[in-house]
Amino acid sequence: MTDSKRLPTPNGGKPFEHPSHAQAFAMVVRLNETGLFAWDEWVEVLSDEIARSPVTPDETADQAYYRQWVSAIDRLLISLGVLTEGDMTERAAVWRQAYLNTPHGEPVALANATCAPRHTHHHSRVRGPIAVSTASVQAPETSTA
Repeated sequence: MTDSKRLPTPNGGKPFEHPSHAQAFAMVVRLNETGLFAWDEWVEVLSDEIARSPVTPDETADQAYYRQWVSAIDRLLISLGVLTEGDMTERAAVWRQAYLNTPHGEPVALANATCAPRHTHHHSRVRGPIAVSTASVQAPETSTA
């Protein structure tokens, strides 16, 4: 195929913005290949998720799509009885602990969830947005003309 006939790709030619997007895509493809669900079933669940949870003002279309993709995976696996809501909540908590225990600059490893943090500073137990700058956000000026 010549370059003039290739479909345009976002993100400077990369098909995925983040490695996690590629992993989510590959997971669905692999689960389909194993026969866990039919591709038509996946398309229906993903389409429904996109309709239920559209792009929000604070995210890009790419971010929204993979948020929707992951939510659709969750919904499909729960509906098939592969996972429960409790399984997902528990696994998210384990990954969060692994993240908190992983030294900065190293890849997060699930094994770190069960060992003590290997760094000396404190992480807040608050689960919400955090300030990363003391700068305040100014409202845009409006024209009075």
